[in-house]
Amino acid sequence: MINKMYRLICFAAILLFASCQEPEGFSNPEDPLDAGREFVRAVLDGDFEKASLYVCENEEDKEIFERYKQYMKKQPKNERLQLKSASIIVNSVEKLNDSTSIINFSNSHTMKPADLKVVKEQNKWKVDFSYTFSGNLPAND
Repeated sequence: MINKMYRLICFAAILLFASCQEPEGFSNPEDPLDAGREFVRAVLDGDFEKASLYVCENEEDKEIFERYKQYMKKQPKNERLQLKSASIIVNSVEKLNDSTSIINFSNSHTMKPADLKVVKEQNKWKVDFSYTFSGNLPAND
């Protein structure tokens, strides 16, 4: 009887531990540059499930990212393969404060510079994806 209870408790502990683990391939970034690089790499690789884990949790960001994902999936296969093999080029990192940074980057395929806003949200670094399209940085941030 005690042996069965011990097994049940161990099984429950394993399930609880497994449910708390991050999804495969995801690691909680230690700083804004890590978050930005991981997000961009996932997008270039076409791994939108992983990339979505780095996007801010608000509805606007989720909606814009979903539209962007659909757009990218419609790109020709050759284009997607070139993006997948592209390198990330970080042009600059501007730390605005302890919880906000702007990363200017490009990739070796398109060489088109873009800004990515990374913010600390609930003690985790996330990409404010809407900033890339709207420039939503407040003047007095």
